[in-house]
Amino acid sequence: MKKTVYTIFSVLFGSLFLYSCETCDNPTITATTAEDNKWLVYDYINYYNPLFENEQDSLIKSFKFQNFITQNVPGEGSSLTDDCIESLDTQVFAHIADTTKRYPALYTYILKRPDTLEVRVAIENRGDWAIDKENPTYETLEVNGFDYMDVYEINPDSVKANSVKQILFNKEYGFLKVDFYDGRQLRLFR
Repeated sequence: MKKTVYTIFSVLFGSLFLYSCETCDNPTITATTAEDNKWLVYDYINYYNPLFENEQDSLIKSFKFQNFITQNVPGEGSSLTDDCIESLDTQVFAHIADTTKRYPALYTYILKRPDTLEVRVAIENRGDWAIDKENPTYETLEVNGFDYMDVYEINPDSVKANSVKQILFNKEYGFLKVDFYDGRQLRLFR
């Protein structure tokens, strides 16, 4: 019975979708470029699985690149409920996770629009924050014994015990440091 209902709804949805396509032009898609994708940092090609040190200076080797999630979303001024969507923008997430699940997953995110590129970082179940890619917080900053150029600092508002206190990020190495209010910490180890 469930299969029959599912099939009927699938056919109805497909019919509506195909009908709407007959009356609309194909939308233009804003694709990301290789330069845009550098903001994602983590990828399959380099298999960049970062090593971190925690607040006790123990080496954390369990962070692994998981996947990319790529989606087209309606362009500015459009929504999924519109009869015709003229343009689609592209959003891409890069996901790295602690395979032991002791630490939350880390994400980098880009949203490509025709004239802009939005860059964000996220910590699983803690929030996501925009990066002003044109204005790094620090031209050069030493983190865990290494100097990094163009470092972005994010200081979220929350003060809950498991909330994020500070994030240091750069385009070349990704997450350099993540501090939590409960005292936990991740520092990139090189």
